Amino acid sequence: MIRDDHFEVPDSLQGGSGLNDMTVKGVTSLSAGSGAEWAAKSRSLRKIIFLGRIAGAFFVSKEWKKAWPLLLFCLTIQFGAVYVFSLETGINKKLFDALQYKNIAVIPRYAIEFVAVGSFVYSLTYLGVYLENVLEMLWRNRISGLIAEEWLSNDRFYFIERAERVENADQRIAEDVRLVISGVSGIFMGSLRSLYTIVVFTALLIHRSVPVTFHLFGHEITTRYDILLAAYVSSILATGIIFRIGRKLTRLNMRQQHYEADLRFTLVSIRKHAEQIAFMVRGRIEHLRIVTALSSLMHNYFAQQRMGVIVSFSTQIVTHIQRVLPLALTIPRYLAGRMTYGDITQTQSVFGTLSSSLTWLMQMYPMYSETNASFDRLFVLFDAIRMPEEPGIILSRTSNSGISVANLDIRLPGKSKPLVAIGAWSIAPGEKWVITGASGSGKSTLLRALAGLWRIGEGAITLPQDARITFLPQLPYLPHGTLLELMLQTQPPSEEARELCADLLCQFRLPWLVAQLDIGGDWNQRLSPGEQQRFALARAFVSPPDVLILDEATSGLDQNTADTIYANLLARPDLTLISVAHTADIVTLHDKRLHIANGTATISEISETSPVSLLSSNRKF
Repeated sequence: MIRDDHFEVPDSLQGGSGLNDMTVKGVTSLSAGSGAEWAAKSRSLRKIIFLGRIAGAFFVSKEWKKAWPLLLFCLTIQFGAVYVFSLETGINKKLFDALQYKNIAVIPRYAIEFVAVGSFVYSLTYLGVYLENVLEMLWRNRISGLIAEEWLSNDRFYFIERAERVENADQRIAEDVRLVISGVSGIFMGSLRSLYTIVVFTALLIHRSVPVTFHLFGHEITTRYDILLAAYVSSILATGIIFRIGRKLTRLNMRQQHYEADLRFTLVSIRKHAEQIAFMVRGRIEHLRIVTALSSLMHNYFAQQRMGVIVSFSTQIVTHIQRVLPLALTIPRYLAGRMTYGDITQTQSVFGTLSSSLTWLMQMYPMYSETNASFDRLFVLFDAIRMPEEPGIILSRTSNSGISVANLDIRLPGKSKPLVAIGAWSIAPGEKWVITGASGSGKSTLLRALAGLWRIGEGAITLPQDARITFLPQLPYLPHGTLLELMLQTQPPSEEARELCADLLCQFRLPWLVAQLDIGGDWNQRLSPGEQQRFALARAFVSPPDVLILDEATSGLDQNTADTIYANLLARPDLTLISVAHTADIVTLHDKRLHIANGTATISEISETSPVSLLSSNRKF
């Protein structure tokens, strides 16, 4: 059972509403149980589960053969680079000791070793960066695909947009997934590298520690691990201070992403509706919208930059202090003859590396802030996908050959009085029905209920199990692509398919498009509304439907063309046709009528009348 354009009736609507668990080639997707179970969890727990799903959907899936080797390679390179760098500090000590004692004979050897080992460290580092980028891209591709699939499944994207639960969902999938994956990967890799570095360089600093004795208030105090203690205490204090100062930065980053997305959406909307804007002379109004979006973005940007400067300045002050600390603590030992110049350079290098690892949380705070903001935006989208719809109209499929409606009350959000009430309505195969009523009476909403896109209300709608149902909206959806691709949609191209498409275009009075089947572009802009409607009708019969439901799908056509199109449709005796129409010419072509007035639907037969006389009236219902 299908729907044309984005009005497809999914198989999952058989048993009710809500987002079901999905399996992609044997691998569970990001979904986590039923929608009701998901909603019952606390928001914090849902966020933790979502983070786990982001990791599990890549590392515990069919992608594991790529994911785990890449992860292990990255970690091995990271740890290897840290270990080799620890060896480099030893070579650095020997080189400066040789310089201090003017041991000319060994200086060239140590210099060559220092350059060789340093080059190897940098090579490992850049190889690790490359492999991390590969890992992140594969991970991002996997997560983006799964979230997009869940967003589009069961028409969740439609319900989310209709309820205005999430703004700019497309940009969250395109941009926020990238930022989250990059941030999570960077934070995870950096944390493990920092922990390993802390272990290695703490052991090295302990090994290189030299006791020193000093006098304080008449007491003689001897200490050995003051340098190590200074590294830990200064790093912990600095991290606490930076996190305290920078908490506001996360909120500003999230708000900035929101404003950036709004600006992009505004610009895309103007480009997409360029002709309408030009006809309506709305250039200055749209310019005002852009200026407003830019103003909000700019004010938040300056606040974000001010807070970023404060965090960066504080970080640099801490880093500068930590450069001076090892010198202040080693110079007394050097003057006392307990350390060589090489010991000072090695201790300073080890102290700096250890402090950098200990303050890694502080240094990555901007990344954490941006990642956290993107994660929150992505979680809001996923949360909206998982949230169940309220119980309402039940749409199911049975082995019956027709369509039936029983005790159907369609309501608007927050309203108790039904917009449309239908006690019983049955549509047998091959019947031609028309739905009439004043504007706003609920005709299109009734069609949405038949498509499973409107569930507010109560009652039951039963559709035939194996029937092919096609819904055509008033405004067809024509994405970028060639006309042949748009007509065949998911079907493979062939010479027979091309001939069928050409024949259908001629049947629906679009013969000039046959020569343009292989031309791509934005056909929403190239074709007039009437041409788009005829093209949608031709496309619907590439795989001939058993039931065709038209929501004023010929409203953009002149009367003569509309009559010709309907003559084509009525000439198919096996086709069940349901139309929403206003003009008497179209109404009287059908067999039966469902008329909506004051919230109540009434059913009547349409008397047979000569088609010639039918085409003379332009009365509207």
